[in-house]
Order: sequence, then C-alpha cells, then structure tokens
Amino acid sequence: MINWLILIGSIISALFYRAGGYGKPFKTWMRDWLIPLIAFIVIFFVLKIKVPWYVHLISYGILGGALTTYWDNSNNPIKDIIARIINWNYPEDNFYLHGGFLGLAYLPYAICGSINWFSFSLRVLVLAIFIGGLNWIVHKLHIPFSDWIEELSRGFVIIATLLMF
Repeated sequence: MINWLILIGSIISALFYRAGGYGKPFKTWMRDWLIPLIAFIVIFFVLKIKVPWYVHLISYGILGGALTTYWDNSNNPIKDIIARIINWNYPEDNFYLHGGFLGLAYLPYAICGSINWFSFSLRVLVLAIFIGGLNWIVHKLHIPFSDWIEELSRGFVIIATLLMF
C-alpha cells in the first residue's frame, strides 16, 4: 500500500514539476511550493516519520528554496573535473547541485534522528547523480522533448526516493 501511495505522489509531483517549468498558464510556484507539500504528505501520512512540527516546516522551506534554483553559474570543482574528463561543455545550470540540495532538504530529519544518516546521505547522492546525469544525457544525445523528460523525471524522483527512508 505504501508503495502505491508513493507512486501516486511521485506522479503528481512529476506533473507539478513540469507545470512549473512549462510556463503559461502555469506558474513556477506550483513546482516550488506544491512539491514540498506532497513530500510532507508522504513523510507525515505515508511513511509516518515523527518529528517536532518545526522540523517539517524547516524541511518544507529548504525543499521549496532548493526547487527555486538550478544554481546558475555556480562554481563546482567536481563538475568542472568531470566535464574536463568527458570533454563536456555543460550548460550554465548546475543540476548536480540542484539534485544534491533537494536531498539536503531533509537534513533536519537526519539531525533529529528520525531517519538514519546512511539513507539520508545515499538519497542526496542518488538525487545529485540522477538529476545531474539525466541533464547531461539528454543534452549529450540531443534527445527530443528533453525538457519534458527531464522535468517529469526530476519531479518523480524527488518523491520516489523518499522510500529510502
């Protein structure tokens, strides 16, 4: 039952992520502030993770803030090293950082001890590598409709990886 609820939440999250990036008639706030609401619902009602109310609020704000940026023009030495190794001229957005910070939004849960540090750290890595790697793949291979593929996938994986907790 839990898997089905997370699957439904992941699909809804994917749709909100795409809607936020699509433009008119949709608004970016739909991605930035409704996905954290879905994540909260999954954390609280499906996974039943118990923490003080302010931990939910802090993580909601961090996730919403992380969704508002793709870390344009941010310096990332690891990304630069990888780009040199594989001879990749990456776009200015840093989707590795974007994914990593989406995962770091749940740091307050790890600090409270309601999720273990290993699963928290693994989720941060999975989100960073998946979201950054997906961006690299669709641009390297010039995949049609890459914006749809990327945004639906990013929105889906944000909620789907909550199963790691």
